[in-house]
Amino acid sequence: MTAEIIALIGLAAVFAISSLRNVHMGALALVGAFVVGIGVVGESLDDVLGGFPVDALVILLGITYLFGIARETGTIDWLVDRSLVLIGDRVALLPWGLWLIGTGVACLGTSHAAFAVVPIAMSLAHSHRINSTLMGIAMSSAIVGGALAPTSIVGITVQTVASSAQVPYNAGLMFALSIGVNALVVLVAFFLFGGRELIARSREAQSAAAPAAAGGTEGRTATRTGPTALQVVVIVSILVLIGGFFLLTQGGVDINLGVVALTIAVIIALIDPGVGRKAIGRVDWSTILLLGGIITYVDVLTRLGAIDQLGEAARSVSQPLLAALVICVIAALVSAFASTIGIIGALIPLAVPLLVPGGGLEMTGFIYAVAISASLVDCAPFGTTGATIVASTVEEHRPRVNRNLIIWGLSMVVIGPVFTLATMVVPFLWS
Repeated sequence: MTAEIIALIGLAAVFAISSLRNVHMGALALVGAFVVGIGVVGESLDDVLGGFPVDALVILLGITYLFGIARETGTIDWLVDRSLVLIGDRVALLPWGLWLIGTGVACLGTSHAAFAVVPIAMSLAHSHRINSTLMGIAMSSAIVGGALAPTSIVGITVQTVASSAQVPYNAGLMFALSIGVNALVVLVAFFLFGGRELIARSREAQSAAAPAAAGGTEGRTATRTGPTALQVVVIVSILVLIGGFFLLTQGGVDINLGVVALTIAVIIALIDPGVGRKAIGRVDWSTILLLGGIITYVDVLTRLGAIDQLGEAARSVSQPLLAALVICVIAALVSAFASTIGIIGALIPLAVPLLVPGGGLEMTGFIYAVAISASLVDCAPFGTTGATIVASTVEEHRPRVNRNLIIWGLSMVVIGPVFTLATMVVPFLWS
């Protein structure tokens, strides 16, 4: 058995062992990189560690630290409260409004921040007699849609991996496509799970049916009518970070978002050291290790020549679109049970041979299709997102929501890849 085959089997084993034994995938992948790189290939430790993605991890550190400060100062809670007041008692707008709120929060460093919105959304669904499955899908779509923002961990991961593989990538377009696809998902769910009835129900009837819910919302916001001075500083800092990043990237300026975010976070920590210390605990060290381990292992594969061998195999496929479909389905299926970031970090480099001249899919949206396909399945309760939604549902509706999200999530394993390839790849095959 060749070293290349051993290394590829090792990558598959990382995903399998992590899922079956609940071992951290990043730590496992990093150890695997040492074993394969040093033990099988004969590289030095410095060579193996040379593939560790320091730039990407600085981005993750800076972003999650800054938005950890935003959570510690109560800024995110304040923004959610204000948003709920704007939505008010308009029952048909609640799923959409909470989707927008969840998407916005998911953009702020880590999509897991939007998990704080989930219990609020599921509680409002129950009190306003909104189908809990509809609200669950809306919240899942918010989390995965916002996750592909260039300021969120998954979006940063896709951009980093695409850049490392020297694949053309537009972070703004990725985010726009993610939002568009997830808005369509919510629209379909809206009409499948009671949207027409919500539209027909009058505000007066709803107010009479659920006065406690309206009172509860008022109770959440009555104690805080305006942001504190530190919250204003945090809000302005976030706007400056996001606005400045988009303007600079559109102008072709090469900038590390993490360095800017870390600088802003340290300035705020100097203003309030207590908040800065607490926010360190909100840095997503687990994801940093996950991304670092996966990319380091894939870098060993690249130097070993395993990626080139896959490239030759990809070029021999008479129908590259079929190979693309298989890759997207694998991404979706594995992501439903394992780490979305991990599978994206592993599969995009393996898919690069399909994108190079002669690969059959030059200059297409294949990278976008892979990333979105891998994220659409996250509503299934096998992972953190779906499990959080089910756990936040009122007990009497929990079994039905669990069953519906399993069916919906597994259907996305096929529907997601077919739709994304049909809209993002097929139109460009003959252009």
